[in-house]
Amino acid sequence: MNTKFLFALSLTSVLFFSCKSSKEKLITRKWQAARIESPELDQQIASSRIFFDTVGKSTDAATNEQLYGARNMDSLRVELKNQLDSFIAMQQETVLHTWLHFLKNGTVAVSFNTPVDTVKWYFDDDGNLMLDEMQQKGAGDKIKMEVLDLSDTLLQLRFTENGFSSTAFFHPATP
Repeated sequence: MNTKFLFALSLTSVLFFSCKSSKEKLITRKWQAARIESPELDQQIASSRIFFDTVGKSTDAATNEQLYGARNMDSLRVELKNQLDSFIAMQQETVLHTWLHFLKNGTVAVSFNTPVDTVKWYFDDDGNLMLDEMQQKGAGDKIKMEVLDLSDTLLQLRFTENGFSSTAFFHPATP
C-alpha cells in the first residue's frame, strides 16, 4: 500500500512540476499585443456618445451656460466627441505598440507604447501571472493577471485596471 501511495505522490509531483515548467517555457518569449477587450469600457464609451449627442438640447443657452459653462452647445458637443475619438485612437495606438518579453531569469521587459521597463514575473500558486515591481525594485506595484489561455500562438490575460476588467490578447512577436 505504501509503494502505491509513494508512486501516486511521485507521479502527481512530476505532473505538477512539468506543467508548471511547461507553462513557463510557453510564456518565455516576446509577445505582441493584438487587441484588448473591455465590455465595461465599451459600455461607458457608448453611454458617453449618447450623452454627447444629447447634452444641452433640451435646455436654453442660459441654463447650458450655468450647467456646462458654455452657451454654444453644438461646439461643446463636437469638442467632447473629438476628445472621445482621440482617447480611442490613443488606446488603439498603445495596443499596437505594446509588447511583453518574458525572459527565463524571471524578468519581463515591457512596453505599453512607453520606454521599456523591466519587472519580475512569476506564476502564483493559483496559476495567475504576477508582474511584481516590489520584488525587483523594492517598491512599486504588484499586478495580478488571470491566464485565460497560453499556447505557442496565443497569450490571453484578464486584468483589472481603473475599475475596468479587460482581456488582452497577445501573439508571438515577429522578429
